[in-house]
Amino acid sequence: MTIDALMQKPLPKIPDDIAEKLTKPGGISLTAFQDKNQILENPDLQREVGYGKTENGSYLVSMTCPMPEITADEILWWFWWHPQSSVRYKVWFPGAHFSVGYAKKDTAYFGQAVCPAFQANTQYPTERIGKACLPLQIEFVLPEDFGFSQALMQRNDISLIICGHVSACRGLIPHTEMAHIFKKTDNGLLLISRFWMGETLKNPLLRKLILTDDTAKGMAEHCCVEYRNLVEILPSLYGAHK
Repeated sequence: MTIDALMQKPLPKIPDDIAEKLTKPGGISLTAFQDKNQILENPDLQREVGYGKTENGSYLVSMTCPMPEITADEILWWFWWHPQSSVRYKVWFPGAHFSVGYAKKDTAYFGQAVCPAFQANTQYPTERIGKACLPLQIEFVLPEDFGFSQALMQRNDISLIICGHVSACRGLIPHTEMAHIFKKTDNGLLLISRFWMGETLKNPLLRKLILTDDTAKGMAEHCCVEYRNLVEILPSLYGAHK
């Protein structure tokens, strides 16, 4: 299917069991950012869905998404290919993704003819999460630079981790640490997502305004829909454009 055709298809619905878990906060382990490696080896943590407020007023958002027949190569390609054009970002989540770009320092990386090995890079997506339209900066980094253990990844069939530091205002207001963990299964991948919202947000007024149940729920719902939609569109885009 063409990008235009994919833009017109219905978005996936949030599964009923997940929607029920998102009706109120709670039901997840509030794994601290510094303890993130526990997620790589604990199957119970890998299945958690929901959001919760921590003792310091930040939030943890947990989400999962089965990705049957999706490969790690396709995921790596996607995160290199889609930032090159806003329409590619829009097709990921029509109506909630608006534009994307990347830093000038990364021009050589994104300008290669075929997908290279992952390199740390900075992207500038604008998207709607919940009721808010947010221009973001995401500094994507290697998993080991984010604090993940390569040994634990290998022992626990973690094919790759897409992770980074999320900020507003072109990096002036850092606020969230994000990790998308892709675990190998018998039929593709299992995505295990975590957002430590407020982990790097120090301003007390902004913390009060931004860190709310509604914001965390909106992040969970957004993640749930966008990755289920990616499962539906990625094989055809990869086949046509790789």
